[in-house]
Order: sequence, then C-alpha cells, then structure tokens
Amino acid sequence: MKNFLRILYVLFFITVGLWVFTHPVKTETNLLKAVFSNSSADETVVMLSGRYSAGINVLVEAPSQSLTFQTAEKFYNSVNKDFFKVKDFDFSEVLSEYQKYNKNLLSLSSKKKLEQRKFDEIVHESYLRLIDPFSIMLVPLNQDPFMLFDDYIKSLDNGNLDSIEYNGKYYKVMSLEVNNQDALSPDIVNKQIKTLVDLQDEISNDDVKIYLTGTPVHSYYASSRSMLEVNIICVLSFLFIIGICYFYFGNLKLLFPIALGLGAGILSGYLVCSIVFSSIHVLTFVFSTTLIGICIDYMLHYFIEKDLDKILKSLTVSMLTTVSAFAVLLFSGVELLKQISIFTMPGLFTVYSAVVLFCPFVKIETSRKNISFQIPDKIKKIFVIFVILVSVMGMFFLKFNDDIRNLYVPSKKLMSAEKLFASVTGGNRKISFAVVSGQNIQDILEKEEIISRNLNSNDYQALSKFVPSIKQQKMNFELRKSLYNSKLNAYAEFLSPKEKQQLLSERQGNDFLEYMPVFSEFLLSDNRSLMVLYDINNPKIITDSGAEYVDVTRDITQKIRNYRISCVRMLLPIFVILFALLALIYKPKTAIKITMPSVFAALFAISLVSITGQEINLFHILAIFLIVGFGLDYSVFRASGIKSSSDAVLLSCLTSVFSFLLLAFTGFKLISSLGFILSTGLTISYLTSLLFDYKREDEV
Repeated sequence: MKNFLRILYVLFFITVGLWVFTHPVKTETNLLKAVFSNSSADETVVMLSGRYSAGINVLVEAPSQSLTFQTAEKFYNSVNKDFFKVKDFDFSEVLSEYQKYNKNLLSLSSKKKLEQRKFDEIVHESYLRLIDPFSIMLVPLNQDPFMLFDDYIKSLDNGNLDSIEYNGKYYKVMSLEVNNQDALSPDIVNKQIKTLVDLQDEISNDDVKIYLTGTPVHSYYASSRSMLEVNIICVLSFLFIIGICYFYFGNLKLLFPIALGLGAGILSGYLVCSIVFSSIHVLTFVFSTTLIGICIDYMLHYFIEKDLDKILKSLTVSMLTTVSAFAVLLFSGVELLKQISIFTMPGLFTVYSAVVLFCPFVKIETSRKNISFQIPDKIKKIFVIFVILVSVMGMFFLKFNDDIRNLYVPSKKLMSAEKLFASVTGGNRKISFAVVSGQNIQDILEKEEIISRNLNSNDYQALSKFVPSIKQQKMNFELRKSLYNSKLNAYAEFLSPKEKQQLLSERQGNDFLEYMPVFSEFLLSDNRSLMVLYDINNPKIITDSGAEYVDVTRDITQKIRNYRISCVRMLLPIFVILFALLALIYKPKTAIKITMPSVFAALFAISLVSITGQEINLFHILAIFLIVGFGLDYSVFRASGIKSSSDAVLLSCLTSVFSFLLLAFTGFKLISSLGFILSTGLTISYLTSLLFDYKREDEV
C-alpha cells in the first residue's frame, strides 16, 4: 500500500508540474492586490493608485534660471526614453491647435462672469492684462481685444514648463512615467531607477542639485536596503540551523532530507495555487513558505525519535489541526488569505506525507544530546503573572492604523526630497478623483462641465478643461458675442470702426476643437474619463452629478480596515474548530491544554506591540495565524508524552524565533513589525506550553 502511495506522490509532482510549466502564472507585486477583489470599484481604486504612483518626479535646483534649464536639459537628454515616458511635453504643439478655435474657448472664471453678465469685471480684468508688461499676446488684439484667449491659456496651469522661484533658488520640474509593461518587473524597474540615481549623483554639485521622488524611487531604495538585510539574515539563519543540528545531532547529513521535504512542500503549494489562481501574490509566498516551516518540526521529530509508529499520531494531529485552521481562511473574502490557505494546506500535507512515506528509508547515524529542562514552580508563577499583566495592560494601549502608508517609513534623504518637492510645486494638496462615464467623448465632456461649474478652476484638472465640449464651445462663442455687443465700442478704442464691426458681425463656424491624444491620460476607456480633484471637502458635488467619487487613500484605508476586522472575527471560529477537532482526538481537558498556549501567545504578542507604542495593522493580525500554526505544534507534540518530543519542540522553536528575531531589525517597517510579533508570540507559545502537564491517560 505504501509503495502505491509513494508512486502517487511522485506522479502528482510530475503531472501537476508539467501542467504549471505549460501554463505559467504571474507573480503579483502590487500590495493592494493582496486585499482588493476583482470588482469594478476595487479595480478602479487599484488602477488609480498604480497610475499615480508609477511616476517619478525630477526636481532640478540651481541658483539661476538659465542654469536650471541647462541642467534640466542635460538630465533629460541622458534619460532612457525607451523605458521612461517623459511627460514634460511641449505645450506649443497644442497651442497652435487652440489658436485656430480661440473664439470658442473661455476660462471657467470668465465663463461664469459672462453668464452672470458681469461685463464690467471682465472689462477691468482686460485692462489689467493690457497694461501687464509680462503679458504675452497669443492672438492679435483685433481678433481678441479682451484677451480672453490669453486668460484661458493661463487658466490651464502649465507652470511646470517654466522655472519656479522658491527661497531664492530656481527649480524646474520634470515627470517621468515608467512604461506599463516594464512596470510589471520590479527587477527591471530598479535597474533603470539606479541609472537615474547614478545620473543624479553625476550632475549634482555644490551649485546644482537633482532631487528624485515618487513611489518607484522609494521602492528602489527600500528593495536595495532590504536585499542586503535579507541576504545577511539568510546567512545567519542558515549558520544557526547548522550549528543547532551539529550541536544536537553531531551530523549535518540530515540537513539534506530536511531541505528536500521543505522544498517539496513549497513546490506542491505553489503548483496547487497556480492551478486555482491566475496570479500569485508575493505576500502569499512570504506567509505560506514561512508557515510551511512548521514542517521542520515533522522532520526533527522523526530524526530525533527514528520510530514512525511512536510519533505518527502527533504528526497526524498536528497536520490536521493546522490544515483545518487554514481551511477557514477560504471563507474570509480576502484574496490574500484565500491564496495562503490554498498554498499552505497542500504544502503541509506534502511534507507530512514525505515524512511518513520516505523518511523511514533515510539511514543517518546521529548522536543525540538531552537538552530538555524543567522550569521551577516559582519561575512559572512569575511568568504567568507577567504574561497576564502584559496581556491586560496592552488592551488599554490598543490602537489601530489601517493606513497602508504606515507600513513603510522612508529614509531622511527621501523624506526631505518629498517635502521640498511639495513645497516648490504646491503638491501638498489632497488629491481625489471623479470617474465620469458617458456614451461618447462629447457626452463625457458635457458631464464633466456640469461638475466643473461647482468647482473653482484651481480645484481640478480634467479633459474638459483642455478640450471643451462642442456644446460648451458654442455657448462660449455666444457669451463672447454678448460681451462684444455690450462693451466692445466703449472699451476697444484702439480698434478701428471696421475692426469693431467685423467682431460684432462674426458668426459661429462649423469647426470645433476636438479631442487630442496628448490628453489621453484623462481617459480610462472609450466611455470613462478621470477628473483629478484638489482639496475637495464636499464629495457630494461629484456624486450628485452622477459621477463616481474616488478617494484612493480613504478607500484603501477603509478596505484594509474591513479586512482587518474580518480577520479578527475569524480567529474565534478557528480556535473553536481546533478545540473541537482536538477534543475528538483527546479528551476536552487535554484539548484545552493544547490550544491555550496559542491563545496566550496571540494575546501577549498583540498587547506587547501596543505597549511598545506600535499601532496594530492588518499584517499584525495575519501574524497571529502564523503564531497559531507554529504554537499549536509545540503543544501537540508535547502532548504526545514522548520524551524526545520535548527536544524537537525546543529545537524547532529556537530556529524559528532566531530567524524572526533577525527580521525585527530590518529597515522595512512591514517586515520588522512581523518579525517582532512573531518572535515574541512563538517564544510565549513555547514557554506557555511548558506550564501544562499533558497526561497520556487523558487520551480517548
């Protein structure tokens, strides 16, 4: 029978492996995809977040305007334009198109005043434009005596084309956008960002400085620092495991079957997950492969005891309880948790099967050392008081933070660059969006214009601001004519009677300004457009107009909050299921003893995080699932009553806690917070399991 099962085991890997090899899946790196579903609303939030976080801002600083432009040109000429799309387009390309239809174009401010027949205000503003020495006349006065076209162009806010003076220095802003296909590969993006950083260092000197900001830049610095830290941690963890195995077993050969077993578990989890999902999130690998590390317990127990019959029940109970706990995650509604569940369950079962089916064939001579110990009763009492005290106190300090930005703290250098960029450009305004749907471009433009009537011209950027609808262009022409009829003769004394008459007798033409591809960034699809809103405090303006209001930061925070609450609510059902399953195998009294260490560990770890001033987030809650998975094994194996199991549990705890403790010292806040809570939780779970006296006679 076992030979048949061994054949099935091998056939599984061959068959499923071939299928996955011919149907490869994508690795998803977008953090938002871990918590957002595939609904249209969620996809909009993820898309907008990606669109406005893929840009790289280049800020050139110099003591003079000419030097600023020279430096900006030098940087621009060195940029890899096959990889980066330079968004600093030449406005003169569209200005000529605007000039053809200048009589159909009005700024939002002028349009409102003309609609309200505030002609005197328009005349006053026109005089100011006429006497302004810095005013540039874009069309002759005999075609636009009130300079309304100049007012329209100025309202488009294309300040980035000029230098900006701030605190006695001159700045030039450029925007680089990563090509979408390339953005899917973090390695490629980081390589190209490095070329920009090198160029930044090469050009910058005492007089001239280049500042780089934006999400891709932060990702480059974070990943570069994390890569070094992870490599160091891997080396130290590996050396620690080697040291433990050599100290206890006196033979390093058993590392080979342990590595094969864990590799088989990770591979099977990946294969099954690849069949179920079209893409696998990178966090699924982080959490699932960490959890499959539980399986080192299985291997250690076998090589310590070397009698499968003695430990078979403990192995089976450990596997069933952990798999049952993670099966509950299938009903969580959270994409990441579903993937972790699908990845973990077959992985755990595979390693369990490897121990049962193949480990009896492995003959490795080892010399065991007895390292188990007893905790004095006095120390136990002190420990219990300490755990209870911290767990209770922590509840009073409990604070939650679901802002995804809380998971990453940039370096001082990047933080300073971001603050300078915001100060120079005024980019510290709150950005939100209105998604407008329509049957065609003209329908979309008309709906945008309805919304814009309730906004100031500086409150938004939209396609309709650059390309008014044909309906609005007709209205603009008529509004201009009403101004001419009322004020032209009295105002335009600098025009001849013939020129005045030509303006008064002008008729609307049949040609209108239409959509230009240069403004494609405002279109999400053929029937949806995007309005970028600044400091909008009343979203009702948007929703009452039939558009969809999207506040990316608010929506992401709310979504993560909902999932955090969902995960917390799932903890009780998981513990109930585990207790029920254990009660069927052991008596209820033993089932309580087995589950309580994990309960204490979870409460203590969360409370300690709170007491140390950290705010609880979704990933702290996810860490509890890992604490339960690891900690439950400690109790299950100790409940077996086999003396050697105590050594195996201690070795497993030492290797896990050491690895996670190293993670607590990394610079990436998400990883360090996970390392802190996991190392704390696993330590408490192990120590708490020592407090209980597991009796073999309690078994059913």
